[in-house]
Amino acid sequence: MENAMSKDLNKLIEEKSIEKTTLTKRLTIEGKTNDYPVYKFPLEYLYYNDQNGRINTVYHQYISNHGKLTPEIGNSKYNAIFEQFIFESKKKALKETQISIKERGQQEPGVVLSDGRVIDGNRRFTALRRIQKDTNIKQYFEAAILSFDIHNKIDEKKIKELELDLQLGREERVSYDPIDRIFDVYNTIEIQKLMTREEYKKASGAGNTIGINRDIRLAKLIKDFLKIVSPGGKPEDKFYIARELNLDGPIESIEPQLSKLERKKDKKQKAIKMNVLTILAVQIAKSEIGDRDITRKIRDVKDNILNNPEIKKYFTEATDEHVDRIIEFFETNPIEQASDLKDNFNKNPEIAEVASSLLQTTNRLSNKGEAAADRRQSLVKLQEIFDILEAMTHDDLKVLHENEYFEAKEILQEIRDLTYKLSR
Repeated sequence: MENAMSKDLNKLIEEKSIEKTTLTKRLTIEGKTNDYPVYKFPLEYLYYNDQNGRINTVYHQYISNHGKLTPEIGNSKYNAIFEQFIFESKKKALKETQISIKERGQQEPGVVLSDGRVIDGNRRFTALRRIQKDTNIKQYFEAAILSFDIHNKIDEKKIKELELDLQLGREERVSYDPIDRIFDVYNTIEIQKLMTREEYKKASGAGNTIGINRDIRLAKLIKDFLKIVSPGGKPEDKFYIARELNLDGPIESIEPQLSKLERKKDKKQKAIKMNVLTILAVQIAKSEIGDRDITRKIRDVKDNILNNPEIKKYFTEATDEHVDRIIEFFETNPIEQASDLKDNFNKNPEIAEVASSLLQTTNRLSNKGEAAADRRQSLVKLQEIFDILEAMTHDDLKVLHENEYFEAKEILQEIRDLTYKLSR
């Protein structure tokens, strides 16, 4: 329920209290494209969208510590906190936008709802708020207005489709942080069930659903990781931890192999996944936050252990005892933020020693597998090619133009001929 202080902007427009510009904003809603008039809205009538996919994980972090905020227009605590979220998410881009608007004015209109919720243009709205504070000169947010109710499920879906089209479907937009993107896909499709995968694909401008399907698999893997290091509560409310840990690199590196084990119904799949994710947590705890070398270390586990059947069969037996003790440790020492991971290990010498032993065992197995990696390289490459082809569906080819479709068929024929020769 929105706060009582929100304004009915449509009513203010009718009363001529809001100035109309000569500009229009082209929007595509439910497949129909129209030009909407643009108005100059005083900043005190507006408020941030708490369902913005770009800052969803950051807001969940705030909720976990302080509880939900009630949307409120003007110079409210709500707007001040969300302004900080936006600023911190892309400082450099925000500063550049602020300079641009100060020198040349707002170049691209945004989109607001009739109650003042900013659906598109949060960075521009933030820049204008900061300029107004710095200069004490009244600023206006130029935007088209839509009469949607975000609490109505049908309207909420339309708003989400519009957000994706404006933020992801156009090349000039700044891309999402990887974890924010993964969470937004999972939250929209699997949790809120606002869209199907196909609908998300169309709204975001993706050429196919391959990336969307992969993001959902990545989200589930991140949830499994969060269940280990931060048991209790809903893991989907803790994606901010994954963002702080820069988990996208290592998770993207290991996901194809773990997903393959699941598809093949490997009897040890669950144990292998648990052990690999625990090793990842330990590697992060033993490294500096943001250390990109973590991705290489996890890739070594994939290449030298999981891709080698002779080494893989010893993996769980060799690591189970250490993993069990570390998981038990997390059950009594769950992390609430990224820095807790390192701090909790540093404060407990006994578990830190167990963690070191786990990494030593993993490195020993990895070194053994590395000796055979060169010899098995062609086999690994074939498996990677197979995984890529297996992930494709007929729907992915249907989006091709006619000449591209026939080109794809020719490539598939060439692949079939080549595999026949190799198999002989």
